[in-house]
Amino acid sequence: MNDYKTTEIESLISLDMFDWSSLFAISIVDLQSFEVVYINNAMKTIMANSNAKNCWEAKYGLQSPCMWCKAQELINKAKLTTNDSQSEQYATYENFNEGANKWYQIQEKLTELKNGHQYLISFALDISIQKEAQSQFINSHVQLRQKTLALEEARKQLKIQATQDPLTGLYNRRYLQDVSQKLINLARREKQDLSVIMLDIDKFKNINDSYGHGTGDAVIKRLASLLQKYSRKSDVISRIGGEEFAILLPNTSKKGAYGVAMKITEMVGKQKVKINKTDSLQFTISSGIDGVDLESDQNLDAALTRADSAMYQAKTTGRNKVILND
Repeated sequence: MNDYKTTEIESLISLDMFDWSSLFAISIVDLQSFEVVYINNAMKTIMANSNAKNCWEAKYGLQSPCMWCKAQELINKAKLTTNDSQSEQYATYENFNEGANKWYQIQEKLTELKNGHQYLISFALDISIQKEAQSQFINSHVQLRQKTLALEEARKQLKIQATQDPLTGLYNRRYLQDVSQKLINLARREKQDLSVIMLDIDKFKNINDSYGHGTGDAVIKRLASLLQKYSRKSDVISRIGGEEFAILLPNTSKKGAYGVAMKITEMVGKQKVKINKTDSLQFTISSGIDGVDLESDQNLDAALTRADSAMYQAKTTGRNKVILND
């Protein structure tokens, strides 16, 4: 290194910024040769190869220029300046030093002397502790979010379990009772009919005893599917126990509910449920219909009882029929 160049470097390392040399790992690179011309003690401890000539090999042990190098970017910015005095350009970024296994915040300053000679001065501040704290915070946040989502899902499942029949996916008796009061109040306010269909699978015990509970469950699910298919979105379909179902039909007269029940009965008669690979069975239902008396019924219980009585009459008079309670 010639005396003139040594003088240049000495002028650079005498800057006030180097009062902070105990906090930073500092290096100076000659941008004509990309040779490291100065390092302080802190930089020596993290250099990959202090004997290497090129900065990328000396600082990082690379065989070619660093992909993250800001030198050319700073040079281009310097070309846009018109200041005749010493020009300085800055860039700040974060970088992980694999050799030191640490994170550093890098501030690089391009200093162009009056004679046009350019040097890249790098200040590296160890931010590994901050990065570790940041990582722990992010991990904690992710874990908290996961626990929150799991809790929300658990609450959702509990709500479903509280209102939904697990076998069919239909509403259960509890939900029917809860929503019925709202529908009764609405029917009173709007002066609309509110009807109930009670239905039961005929000879269901024989199906279970003869073909097993798996086949019995298949029959229940097939009926549930038909009830959903031939009912309106506004109707409340529920499995209230065993093979017994109830449908609450807002704004529907008993005669209208009778038509719905007859259609369902007709479609049930066309169903075949597989017992095994070669055999299948058919089943029937019995239904009873009544309406909510909006003047005297305080809740759904009385209407359900009347509809249940009509359903029982259907069973005792031959099954596979619909009885309308006049």
